Amino acid sequence: MNVNPREGSLAAGASSTTMLRRSNARLILDAIRRAPSGNTVTANELIGATSLTRATVLGVCDDLLRDGWIREQPALAATGKGRPARHFALDDNAGYVLGIDAGYSHIRSVVANLRGEVVGRGGAAFTADIDNADPAPRTAALKLAIDSALDDGGIAPSRVLTVCFGIPAPVSRHGTIPTGNPFWERMAVDQEAVLAGRPQCTSFIENDANLAALAERYNGTVDPDGSFLVLLAGERFGAGVIEDGHLLHGSLGGGGEMHYLDLVEGVGSPAAIAPLARAWAAEALAAGRATTLSKGRSKKNGPSAEAVFAAAEAGDAVANEIVDRLAERLSRVISTLASLLNPETVVIGGAVAPSIARLAEQIEAKVATTSHFPPRVVASSLAGDIVLTGAVNAALARVSRDALDIELRRT
Repeated sequence: MNVNPREGSLAAGASSTTMLRRSNARLILDAIRRAPSGNTVTANELIGATSLTRATVLGVCDDLLRDGWIREQPALAATGKGRPARHFALDDNAGYVLGIDAGYSHIRSVVANLRGEVVGRGGAAFTADIDNADPAPRTAALKLAIDSALDDGGIAPSRVLTVCFGIPAPVSRHGTIPTGNPFWERMAVDQEAVLAGRPQCTSFIENDANLAALAERYNGTVDPDGSFLVLLAGERFGAGVIEDGHLLHGSLGGGGEMHYLDLVEGVGSPAAIAPLARAWAAEALAAGRATTLSKGRSKKNGPSAEAVFAAAEAGDAVANEIVDRLAERLSRVISTLASLLNPETVVIGGAVAPSIARLAEQIEAKVATTSHFPPRVVASSLAGDIVLTGAVNAALARVSRDALDIELRRT
């Protein structure tokens, strides 16, 4: 095939210019979004934050003003020679994003404004049937979760710019799920069916543990530019890995997958804190052991993990044995991760996180005796919102990246 060098150069130049313009818009929009709500940012401050030239900053700001992403405050009187500084602020409610925690045994949802402030919450009762390949029940539950969050926030569907679905399955950089694993396939989201009829609404999927790691980056527990991992330890183990500030996906999205635990002596499966605590408590009760865990238990499910931790704090001997067993198991899991990845910190996240401060201390002490590179081990303060928080952050990053291509709707 013959290619005209001049035509090729023009095409490459146009493409490069467009990419540069979008990149500059993302940098500036992110810098303005980081300013506290109600505060303005001057052009000089944006220059310092982005290292862009004044002409570029003002040109991009004019684009963002025209498109409705930011507002310009009235000019203040100049304190010296020259024109008064221009002051810009994010229009927090120019659009909204949806974050969905689409787990195996739950679906939770939030709608947030452009500053990441949650304005509505929703969800749907749902537990996946691994033996049923029909996606319709999961699709219906996801629709309900979205509608309930929008209704709670009083947000019209047309105001939503993008939706991020967090799922307990590997997701590649291209948004694909590896085939061959029935569990992963059941966790997929039929995005087109879920969002059918919603105008101008884009979406993407991401692994839930990766989203948890993104959430923890700016939660104040870790160095956002350092190396750490977040271990989701509710129903099944999953890890989100940050290396020098960058999320580790792996070639097919398998970075942080925990099926290797099938081969680890003393662990044996990816089952995490909640099912193990329930199972071991049920075993103790079935054996007739004296324990306060017999009080208020559900005949169907038995004591919850939270009940086990509460009983342990109150001095129940059986509950303390269960916590010790959990500490031993998690210390083996974290020791293997520490040996492979050498993180500075391991953050244990998920709905059980508020209950496991003492467990985290026990794990850290055990890991210190088994690992050449023992990390700090802490419980996340984000609790059950950790995946939702990461989904909102990922959705906002996607909006910033594509801002110049998005048409905002005000009605």
